[in-house]
Amino acid sequence: MRKSYKIALPALLAAGLLTAPGALTSAASAASATSASTTQSASAMALTLDSAGCEAIARRFLCEVHFSGAVAPVAIRWFVNGNAIPSFDNRSFVGIGCQPTFRYDIRAVISDGSGASVQFHTTPTCRSGTP
Repeated sequence: MRKSYKIALPALLAAGLLTAPGALTSAASAASATSASTTQSASAMALTLDSAGCEAIARRFLCEVHFSGAVAPVAIRWFVNGNAIPSFDNRSFVGIGCQPTFRYDIRAVISDGSGASVQFHTTPTCRSGTP
């Protein structure tokens, strides 16, 4: 998920990202500024799992994942007891049916266009009762 920001032209000039007509900059300072901004933007755009969890309710788990810093395209894959569940692909919130008193292995793997990936893993026990 990318965020876009609108920055006013004077702010860009003050930050040195744009130069006024006729202003000269040395190749060395431009190269170091470019490498520094590339490093900063790469670290700022790292895929991070912000929060995740599964809540056990009667005969169902409600699971969600929240992430940031992903580079498009983003893929979310859900696995229950080691089996991929294609109907849950690319969803950040899913409801998983379960059999009371059984323990389940639930995993979500989030990957982005840069090849980075993070995962959420939990092993909750299904609850019985009425919703």
